Amino acid sequence: MLRKTTQNIIMDWIETTCYKAIYCLDFSTFELNQNLPYFDGKMEDEAYDVLIIGAGISGLTSAALLSKAGLKVGVLERHYLIGGYLQGFERKKFIFDTAIHWLNQCGEEGTVSRLFRYIGEDYPRAQVMERIQRHIGDHHDFLLTNNPEDLRKKLIQDFPEDAKGINRFFKEARKIAAISRKFSRLFRSTETMGFFEKIRFNLRRAAIGFPLVKHVFYSGEDGMKKGLGKYFSNPDLLQLFSAERDLLSCLFPIAWAYNSDYQNPPIGGSQAFPKWLKDKIKEENGSKILLSADVKEIITENHRFKGVRYVQRHKEYKVVAPFLIAACDVEKLYKHLLPSEKFTHPYLNKLEQSEFYSSSVTISIALTCTAESLGFGSELTLISNDQSTRDEHSSGDPYKSAISVLAPTVRDKTLSPADQGTLTLYVPAWIAYENYWRTERTKNGDFVRTEAYKELKETFAGIIIDRVAEKMCPKLREYILFYEVATPITYFRYTHNRDGSMMGTRPGKINMQNKIAHYKTPVEGVLVGGHWAELGGGVPIATKAAYNASLIVLKSLKKDKYKELVGVMERG
Repeated sequence: MLRKTTQNIIMDWIETTCYKAIYCLDFSTFELNQNLPYFDGKMEDEAYDVLIIGAGISGLTSAALLSKAGLKVGVLERHYLIGGYLQGFERKKFIFDTAIHWLNQCGEEGTVSRLFRYIGEDYPRAQVMERIQRHIGDHHDFLLTNNPEDLRKKLIQDFPEDAKGINRFFKEARKIAAISRKFSRLFRSTETMGFFEKIRFNLRRAAIGFPLVKHVFYSGEDGMKKGLGKYFSNPDLLQLFSAERDLLSCLFPIAWAYNSDYQNPPIGGSQAFPKWLKDKIKEENGSKILLSADVKEIITENHRFKGVRYVQRHKEYKVVAPFLIAACDVEKLYKHLLPSEKFTHPYLNKLEQSEFYSSSVTISIALTCTAESLGFGSELTLISNDQSTRDEHSSGDPYKSAISVLAPTVRDKTLSPADQGTLTLYVPAWIAYENYWRTERTKNGDFVRTEAYKELKETFAGIIIDRVAEKMCPKLREYILFYEVATPITYFRYTHNRDGSMMGTRPGKINMQNKIAHYKTPVEGVLVGGHWAELGGGVPIATKAAYNASLIVLKSLKKDKYKELVGVMERG
């Protein structure tokens, strides 16, 4: 039997690292999409079965699941539009996705599709990716498709001295592909289970995760040298994975490709998901979404949740319910919403020591011509710098960081006017860069975007655009109609996620040992939702959090619906 710490690490690697969908968001100067329908009612003095803070993908999924079960659900969203990271925006007839590089688990039998199908058969279908990821470095240019054998043969052709190691590497990826097909069996949290269920579940996840043991601990510069060194000797081949932080992050993309588990957003963009979920929240049973509703306080009595106080258009309201799902920033939950004098929680100390995902600089580009006419494909392209260390690839240095390039209009012509196109460039970035991006602060600590801030973000974007042009399209600037730039300051302003983090806390030894991921809080009836309930992020993790938070509620309020929802992931 595996030791408990090792078992937890294996489990979280399966549940998070292997199912991430990378998020970005930008609203700094964008005209947000005004076409998403929404409620604008008031819930003054109303009572609900469940309240949900946050109308992002997780909050809306929870609301749809609980509303389907017959509960009266109230969703409070501080922004004036629904969708969170999947909101999208439109500018001069160009539509930009603000969140997704690619999707996982949105194929026909994926966990996201299973959950959405349970909510309604008319759920938006993601598009299968055939051309998945192109890697461009100083001395390599390789393409991963949904037939990974093509890449294996290409690598053997170019690096015949490493043929045996390449074959072993791809064999390991096929084993991991088999593991990832069992993800639905690990979708539930142990916090939704009884004693004997937990025993069976722990045995199951230990058995499923055991083949990963030999890969889990190869991370960081030295760990990756040892891990990849087991398979490859040619320095140029090692550079293919120069931007990855750990060995499993090298193996899982190939494993997903073996499973054809890469998808693009539905036609029309990722905003199709929140729009569809909104329509599944049943008004007939009294459920509502309230926008521009800024929650100020969680009301408790004897360590039990009673309701929330929120402000809308400068007026205060109060609503009550036996349960609350906080699909919002977890630091805000513990520091500002729960009564601090009663619920000082050691979790906050652990959160200070946690490892977070970076934020991003996101450059959304409108082109005067189609992207494919400039040589861009439907795949995500990762541009790396062979001279950069692994840490530098995610450092936020515009000269050294890896760049992700997407051309969404190659696959979806509805996103731009005819004969034109879009590009989206993503770079890992951190909020403290250049003294918080040369912003100033108000007395309340809010960021003030100065002229120096605007100049810095334009300079940063110019460096990134020039690097992409150098590697992919020398005359790119000639075909740019306009572009918009978001920084970590933008992320923070519109999501209030800690430091503008794209997803939350990373899977890894520190966060796993500190048990950062959790659903139940010290306040009975208050649950953590969204990507903060799990390690990692993306649509699969956000919907997993929605599923488990909903199960905890239903187990108390609707046991028949609880069993029904458990069965959604138990089948198959």
